[in-house]
Amino acid sequence: MGVHRVGAFCVPTVSGWALGWAGERTPCFGLEREAPALRKGFESLGASREDAGCPSSATMKVKVIPVLEDNYMYLVIEERTREAVAVDVAVPKRLLEIVGREGVSLTTVLTTHHHWDHARGNVELARLRPGLAVLGADERICALTRRLVHGEELRFGAIHVRCLLTPGHTSGHMSYFLWEEECPDPPAVFSGDALSVAGCGLRLESTAQQMYESLTETLGSLPPETVFCGHEHTLGNLEFAQKVEPGNDHVRAKLSWAKEGVSRRSGAELPGAFKTRL
Repeated sequence: MGVHRVGAFCVPTVSGWALGWAGERTPCFGLEREAPALRKGFESLGASREDAGCPSSATMKVKVIPVLEDNYMYLVIEERTREAVAVDVAVPKRLLEIVGREGVSLTTVLTTHHHWDHARGNVELARLRPGLAVLGADERICALTRRLVHGEELRFGAIHVRCLLTPGHTSGHMSYFLWEEECPDPPAVFSGDALSVAGCGLRLESTAQQMYESLTETLGSLPPETVFCGHEHTLGNLEFAQKVEPGNDHVRAKLSWAKEGVSRRSGAELPGAFKTRL
């Protein structure tokens, strides 16, 4: 498995391909991949940041961890300090396996919302790692140690985090926007169930207007590069889109791309780009 880093993304198409392969409902335990490096000029996905001529100032690495039927967990590593932050812990033992293998110090969990497939691992993880900070915007989140507010900013070494309240799927859904100062590489947003490839999460608790504003204003105002979503729903979303708009050539091309990915079992192509999701 090659080393691919978040700093090398330049994604021109809808992406977010499943390691658990969309369309199949088989568990994905044991699979794990670092986010693909797609900077122009890469000769292979196994190339490192240095191979791409990426400046050494970039320190953020994202590991994409598919679990359950179609969920994604993430481990964000600050490579200079070796501090790590997890996003949406559903399977804590799997996460800790990767933490141990990477040799990093897990200090914080960022939870997008309280649903079990995004937060159920917090209690066990907190028990196994005393002092762990579990952060989110909803008091219903398991093992929450501090409630975040919209616009709050956090810092993990060189990595900045801006907390963005994105109600719609749930009333307390928080997305996390990460970037590094004075680094030419694209930032990243972890959107949970607010935004996925060619779709978004069900509106369960908020108004339609709130969800619209979350997608078009809060998330839609971010730089149009990298999105890490909470589920792999690519194929189903595009098939639905084609039924709604059978004459849409863009949807037809993306659906063809998605089906080709299933047949090739090509693995994850996260992250995706805002400009092709919204």
